[in-house]
Amino acid sequence: MPRKRVRTRPADPATWGLDKDALALPANADVVTGADLAGHVARARRQDVFDLLRGRGKLSQAGLDAVRRLQDDIALLHRAAGGVGAYAPRVDGSRDPQGFSDARGRAGQRIQSVLALTGPASARLLCALCEADVALGRPADWREVVARETGEGLADAQGAILRVACENLAGAYGLLNRGRRVGA
Repeated sequence: MPRKRVRTRPADPATWGLDKDALALPANADVVTGADLAGHVARARRQDVFDLLRGRGKLSQAGLDAVRRLQDDIALLHRAAGGVGAYAPRVDGSRDPQGFSDARGRAGQRIQSVLALTGPASARLLCALCEADVALGRPADWREVVARETGEGLADAQGAILRVACENLAGAYGLLNRGRRVGA
């Protein structure tokens, strides 16, 4: 008589949670986890080059926040209409009256506006790094991208160039924010 297979996890992947054994593997050494109030691992995020620079004190919090803001807009721009992100949570439970394509259009305009103020070299570098990570779902080799986009091959200089690009982006967002307040 054949034995029945016993499932160790529920069938719904949304209820699986994070696998502590997988997170302990050497390949996941750059994954940062956070716990809920009960002490269970509730979230995990793989660190990227921007986290590395911030952790080493080479990038300001404003620079990191600016990169995350750009990544969020790039993610919105590349999101599919049928995805979960199309349903923004609303207090009354209704869908966004402005529609999905309007949100993508506004994200594209924000990206275009901030990158125009960032400077062409910084904009090109940040787009190459952020789009690979956000839109394609895999981080690019940041040193290879910096070398390709800027022509800089020295390791110490590559980090400095990326840091300056992030700070330029933070400055561009600052200009946009001030302009919005002044013109509003």
